[in-house]
Amino acid sequence: MNVILGLNCNHADSSACIIKNNKLIFGIEEERINRIKHWAGVPIGSIRECLLRSNIKLSEITEITVNTNPKSNLLKKSLFFFRNYIRGKKKYEILTRLKKKFDIINEINKSFSPDKISNKVRLRYVDHHISHISSAFYPSGFDKAIGLSIDGFGDFVSLAIAECEGSNIKIIKKKFFPDSIGVFYEAFTQLTGFENYGDEYKFMGLSSYGQPIYSDLIKKKIFKDFKKLELNLNYFNHTNKNYVYKFNGKPNQDVIFNKNVLEIFQINSYDEIKNNDKLKKDIASSVQKVFEDKLIEVCTEIKNLNFSSNLVYAGGCALNSLANKKIIESKIFDNVFIPYSPGDGGGSIGSAIYVLKKNKYNSIENLNSPYIGPSYSNDEIKNTINKNYKNLIKKFELILDKDQLNKEIIDMITENKIIGYFNGKMEFGARALGNRSIIANPCDIKIKEVINKKIKRRENFRPFAPSILYEKKKDWFNNNNSNPYMATVENINENKRELIPAVTHIDGTGRVQTVSKKINENFYNLIKCFFDVTKVPILLNTSFNENEPIVNQPSEAIDCFIRTEMDALVIENFLIKR
Repeated sequence: MNVILGLNCNHADSSACIIKNNKLIFGIEEERINRIKHWAGVPIGSIRECLLRSNIKLSEITEITVNTNPKSNLLKKSLFFFRNYIRGKKKYEILTRLKKKFDIINEINKSFSPDKISNKVRLRYVDHHISHISSAFYPSGFDKAIGLSIDGFGDFVSLAIAECEGSNIKIIKKKFFPDSIGVFYEAFTQLTGFENYGDEYKFMGLSSYGQPIYSDLIKKKIFKDFKKLELNLNYFNHTNKNYVYKFNGKPNQDVIFNKNVLEIFQINSYDEIKNNDKLKKDIASSVQKVFEDKLIEVCTEIKNLNFSSNLVYAGGCALNSLANKKIIESKIFDNVFIPYSPGDGGGSIGSAIYVLKKNKYNSIENLNSPYIGPSYSNDEIKNTINKNYKNLIKKFELILDKDQLNKEIIDMITENKIIGYFNGKMEFGARALGNRSIIANPCDIKIKEVINKKIKRRENFRPFAPSILYEKKKDWFNNNNSNPYMATVENINENKRELIPAVTHIDGTGRVQTVSKKINENFYNLIKCFFDVTKVPILLNTSFNENEPIVNQPSEAIDCFIRTEMDALVIENFLIKR
């Protein structure tokens, strides 16, 4: 028996997965357990859940992988360190982070004593960007592809290009610290008032409301050389000897831009941006355009290598579904594959797959289903309700017939009721894909405002996803492209937009999820039931949470239901109403 424990460790979105006998059988991100968004550290809770759900002891693990390698780019890292960080506080942060990379097994053993990892087990360090590309290439089904990984930084690199063929991934080009299109985007996200780590998706959503009037100015000022992706460091703090980029617990970083950036927009303070809606929207639109322009430049460059017409793309920047739309529409590549977890959380899976492939295991099962998290039985759910919510929940029923349950759900949705939907194994990754979702009627324009204001309690400009029956996609999006992970935003056909206003963004797009019977039969059947009643093969889908990580356990779903204004909650076969 071979059992690989894959980790994303001491980095944002810490996670763990288990591959047993060459099959990915379980994976979860630590934030879903400890309820701290983007949590960074050794994911002890995730490891514990992996072992429990897989019925494996810690001592039975045969290999551990982690998506970082202290030896990667060592010369460049060392030279930069000695030139820039010897005199400031930054060196302590770097040395502490390095120490933690070598102390992972001890940390795990301390938490699981007396059970412990066998002395024969090695910790396999896999380069950060190889892990990203691995998470995309091996599940893609391509025999050959060009690999692209873009993020803030990982192992001193912000962008990596690789030749992928068979079981091999060969990095052929890198962009090193301090230059990064990911940091560029993060800096502007902060500047416009989105100050929490990981808020880039909010900034992206805002960009559709503005005009890219500053894009040329930003290229000219913020970049020393846009074509070479060299930042003008006169505007940045992230190379300073006292700059803090904290990946311990809740991720946090100092302000990336310095005050020189205010001169570009001819203003005197950060508040002038945060309090000016038009300026914020236009900056967001401009930055999004600059990001897209650079991404298309990179894609054109790597297509001209004439290695492959297939692209596999991962890294945190691959979560920018609006930019991904530009890649698809450019038709630079014949085929593009983006995995369900292209960000750092997916690095645990990528590192584990990479090591398996290096061990000459050619066939690895279950790499395409994002539904690899925990599930709960009806008995467990009933016990939770009876034990903790007897006085709070007066009306619930068990409906074992799924067709009858679906009919009741759709009856409520057509009456514009909003439903928490908790079903099957939890999704891995940043997006709810029908198993931990809030679902609603896409046909009523008021639904969007109600969900944002009364349930999600978030900014009113943020859009919702249309989840559509795959075979009906061409009628609504004018293409048959599979998009099961909401990887790209797509144009909704003009003659259909007024029919589904709750999932149509201001620019006429939707971050679509194609749903097939093969990958998620329960969610497919629910949408099909809505289609049979309304002739609309789409449900509004948004993540089941309220300014927190997506719900994991039944108790979290019930708590979210109670404190918000959802109309009903479905947990497996249980229907709970107000």
